[in-house]
Amino acid sequence: MSALDGFVTASVTGPRFADPQDWMCPVMGLPRDILAKGSATDHAVFASLARIHNRINETLFDRPQDYAPRFTTKPGGGIDPRPWCQGFYAAMNLNIKRWKRLLDLKNPNHGLLLPILIYCVDK
Repeated sequence: MSALDGFVTASVTGPRFADPQDWMCPVMGLPRDILAKGSATDHAVFASLARIHNRINETLFDRPQDYAPRFTTKPGGGIDPRPWCQGFYAAMNLNIKRWKRLLDLKNPNHGLLLPILIYCVDK
C-alpha cells in the first residue's frame, strides 16, 4: 500500500499524463482497454484506484497540511520510506520525459526530489 500511495502521489503532483489510463492500467497490471472490455471485478479495482487518487488529490490541493505519505512501518519500530519512494519513482518512469526538467541537476527544484530519489538507488 505504501508503494501504491507513492505511485499515486507522483501521478497527482507530477506532470500530467495525457490519459489517466496511462498510469492507472500499469500500476494495476491491467490492459489498456480495461474500461471497454474488463469484468465487473476489473472495474471495481479501477474504481478503487480512482478513489485513492481522488483522496490524495483532494488532500494535497484542499488541505495540504493534512497530507502524510503512507510509509511502511519497520518490524522493530520506526518508518521505512523506501516502498513509498520507489512507488513514486515508478510513476515518474512511466512519464520520464515530462519529469526530465526536474531531474536536471542545474534546475534549482531538482533538490526537492532528492529525499525521494535517495531511496531509489541500488546499493
